[in-house]
Amino acid sequence: MGMTGSGKSTFISHFCRTARGDHGLRSATARVEAHVGNHPDFPDRRVIFVDTPGFDDTLRTDTEVLREIVNWLNVTYAQNIKVCGIVYLHGVNVPRVSGAAHATMRLFRELCGDESMASVVLATSHWSQSPMERASQELRHEQLVGDDAFWRRMERNGARVFKHDRGEISARAIVHYLLNRAGGGVNLRVQREMAEGRTLDQTAVGMALERRMEEMRASYERELGNLKRELEEARRQTAQNQQRIEEINEDRLRLEERLDEEKAYRRQLRKNLKQLQRERSEERRNERRHREQGTRRHSQKQKECVIM
Repeated sequence: MGMTGSGKSTFISHFCRTARGDHGLRSATARVEAHVGNHPDFPDRRVIFVDTPGFDDTLRTDTEVLREIVNWLNVTYAQNIKVCGIVYLHGVNVPRVSGAAHATMRLFRELCGDESMASVVLATSHWSQSPMERASQELRHEQLVGDDAFWRRMERNGARVFKHDRGEISARAIVHYLLNRAGGGVNLRVQREMAEGRTLDQTAVGMALERRMEEMRASYERELGNLKRELEEARRQTAQNQQRIEEINEDRLRLEERLDEEKAYRRQLRKNLKQLQRERSEERRNERRHREQGTRRHSQKQKECVIM
């Protein structure tokens, strides 16, 4: 799991030929995808790698991504299939942790719950081979590990931190760690909450996303207010400002559209387990039937492990 472009699909491709690597700024994974693979140190285990859509994607909202992930988790929970491990990837090639990256970490923490952190690996990716760049990336890695706002709290609750800096070698080390301690698997916080009958916006991760959307809405409204004041001022000036007035109107319409979209996304969060499953069944009946049949076959076999 992680943001778009963090290297999730590339990580899985080290174990499964069916997985597509990450290329560009757009997510290569539009839906939750399960890939069957293995690890050379555990030849008797069949590993199911689950590739998830990335947060902060250019084409999909975080609400849509969250609903996709939660729906898949609900299906597996209903079939008593537990996740053996969760890998969260964050690229250290970016100079600073953006607001979107910080929000994504918070969503991930609330999705899993503190009680599930022993099954979590937090790994930094996109390491450079240049000594100069490597030095600055080491500092970013330490910042993530040392700050409660980022990874420190999750590590205190049992998560393990890795550097995914050697391609297939470090990927194997991460999966080896999870398989070596897999035990009976884990049910994530959001799975338990929705099984209790909560709607998605009543879960911890749903409320975290609501707060994030509220912050964005407030920012849009402040910007819209500034544009309206600038528009009134421009109208009081001469006709030379006509072009600027048109530009302001375009920006105003864009922000109003974003506010309308934000309201629609918040309505999507107010879905309970049955509503989510019914909608997803209508949208992807054939895909889900195929996936359920595959996961049901997996659950009937021994020595299998699900890693996402």
